[in-house]
Amino acid sequence: DFWPGSRRASRSPSARGRRGVWRFTAEAGAMAPRSYSVDAPPKSHELYAAAKVIGDRCFDENLGFFKCKDQSAHPSKCIEEGKAVQACVHATLVEIEKKAPAEFRTYAECLESHTLKTEDCRTKQLIFEAAYFSS
Repeated sequence: DFWPGSRRASRSPSARGRRGVWRFTAEAGAMAPRSYSVDAPPKSHELYAAAKVIGDRCFDENLGFFKCKDQSAHPSKCIEEGKAVQACVHATLVEIEKKAPAEFRTYAECLESHTLKTEDCRTKQLIFEAAYFSS
């Protein structure tokens, strides 16, 4: 029962006891959003779930970073542009946590448990995007 697609293999890592996206708070088991920082960067499934919003919100910062990388092959030349991209992504994730935290969590956890296959989580994606873009 550990083969891909089996019930046990498809459970999310947070269900198996690993540190998940959300943690319980003292108030009646309510879920609190995870805070993002250098010490606690976003997980891949969180970035994947937020990718459409990040791509929209951080387009200019990403474009500036790529233009810089085209002009110089030396990694240290584009540090400021890279910091601008990171700051934008962080601000976008904080904004998502404020606008649609439950919908984002549901979509990100679905992606995590379905190995980032968006086709398996399309309905949760649409619910998240509707909640985020309408608020």
